[in-house]
Amino acid sequence: MDIKTKKKAGQSGDDGNKILRTKKIWLNVSPEEYQKISEYFEASSHKTFAHFCREKLLEKPGKVQQKNKVISEVVQSMFYQNKIGTNINQIAKRVNTLKKDYPELISELQNELEELRRLKLSLITGINKD
Repeated sequence: MDIKTKKKAGQSGDDGNKILRTKKIWLNVSPEEYQKISEYFEASSHKTFAHFCREKLLEKPGKVQQKNKVISEVVQSMFYQNKIGTNINQIAKRVNTLKKDYPELISELQNELEELRRLKLSLITGINKD
């Protein structure tokens, strides 16, 4: 790949980039999409459409990253729910095997159920924030 450096700033002025931009990207959009993009550009403070596009595509985190984050949080939540479910099953087995009413086992079971409720609430809160 041949990298060329700029000799001087272009029409839009110095943007801090010293490398000459030689690659082009073509994009086809519908009239509605074009209208939306034009409105976003006009509402922005960018001097050129190219600068606007570069910032939106390169510097801002996209929805793909946000979706990956949500998926990661859901997978982690499922892992913890599975661990809590295993703990609940072990407690239930001990209670059924011993055939006695043990307050500490019931308390332990209530703690696990409360942890499950907290996990569920934090997951719902996290998804609603995004």
